[in-house]
Amino acid sequence: MPRSNVVITGLGVVSSIGIGGEAFFDGLLQKRSGITSLANRTDGCAVPSPSDSLTGHWIGGPVVDFEPKQYVRPRKSLKVMCREIQTAFAASHLAIEQSGLNVLLPLSDTGMLKPADVGTVFGSEMFYGSPVDMEDAIKASVTEDGEFEPAMFGGAAMKKVTPLWMLKHLPNMPACHVGISINAQGPNNTLVLGDVSGMAAVVESISCLERGTAKAMIAGATGTRINTTRMNYRADLPLAAVADPVELSSRPHDPESQGVVGGEAAAALVLENREDAEKREAIVLARIASYASCFIASGGMHQGQRSSAAEPQLRGSAQAIERSMVTALTDAGIDASQVGLVVSHGMGDPVIDLAERTAIAEVVPNVPVVATIASLGHSGAASGMVDIATGVLALVRSQVPPTVQLDETSAEVGFRDAPEAMSLKHVLCLSHTSEGNAMAMVLEAP
Repeated sequence: MPRSNVVITGLGVVSSIGIGGEAFFDGLLQKRSGITSLANRTDGCAVPSPSDSLTGHWIGGPVVDFEPKQYVRPRKSLKVMCREIQTAFAASHLAIEQSGLNVLLPLSDTGMLKPADVGTVFGSEMFYGSPVDMEDAIKASVTEDGEFEPAMFGGAAMKKVTPLWMLKHLPNMPACHVGISINAQGPNNTLVLGDVSGMAAVVESISCLERGTAKAMIAGATGTRINTTRMNYRADLPLAAVADPVELSSRPHDPESQGVVGGEAAAALVLENREDAEKREAIVLARIASYASCFIASGGMHQGQRSSAAEPQLRGSAQAIERSMVTALTDAGIDASQVGLVVSHGMGDPVIDLAERTAIAEVVPNVPVVATIASLGHSGAASGMVDIATGVLALVRSQVPPTVQLDETSAEVGFRDAPEAMSLKHVLCLSHTSEGNAMAMVLEAP
């Protein structure tokens, strides 16, 4: 994609190390970790470990200080919002407030921005409900012999599960709720593309702005890997070992890491063409200089299988990551010497991390690197959007944040142990999937 004229005027983050962009980035600078026992979560789904010793199943990065009533208006909307929708809504309105769009709300046909001028595009994923939601229906499907009878479940669920249950768990609802809340009637879409969902939502938003179908876009993403039901389906990635202390268990690019720690997060951006942002005297945080997307199937895709085994090239694609990086840098008109920071998508999976590490070494060697998943755990569809927010904040603060590490000498990439000043004006953000889809985005200081 050629150099764009799209700028970022607001951002919001809901994470386990801070809510709001400033608090989140301060958490990175202070090397805070949100990784803890899942018994400490405060979302009503806390589950104690079945034994005295923690295992990888019982740790994660929950957002323990999130109170949805502080952010969701009207509050009655909470009854049709699952956790991921709530965090997405909060992140979006934090971004809207920073951008200054809040003074124009609700949008009307007599305002500077009309309802049709503003759109919402979100990266999303499957939202799993709590097992408790189905408890009564399951009990009603048990025969006199004490056996669960699947044929009885449909009728039982019709009577025992609230009719609003489905509305709470539709992947497209974050974009819908945010749009409804501000009366945005422009483009509205949801992308479910795994880890690259957030970055893809930004790319689609840029397209809307450049085609003139909107003057402002809210692009966001939300996800979790620690929903109680979702955790039953986590065998697609290897499980992390619990470190001492537990806060250091998420270990991207650590050669001794065994797997991935789950987390939850949401992040959102307000995007505008520069001329529109200048008309309303908005503060520009960063410009999106370029982006690129590439798919080269991983070994597992070629074999038609999903596995968490430690077999090289089974997951991820070094070639796809490398090609997306090279294309994004070329389209931005810069080379590696002009990149002040790489925001890594490293997650602790030794196979996927090796693919990314190989690409980084080939394209941007000796450039400082930060991995947010070390602090937050892997938050699924939200992870790429959190990384973009990190890149924006690094440019705003002119700082390279450090990466939380169990052993500060073991990483084979350019992690920093303490904050560093960043004089260069470009940040390269990475996002990629197990299957071989990779995206890269170049951010530029305004």
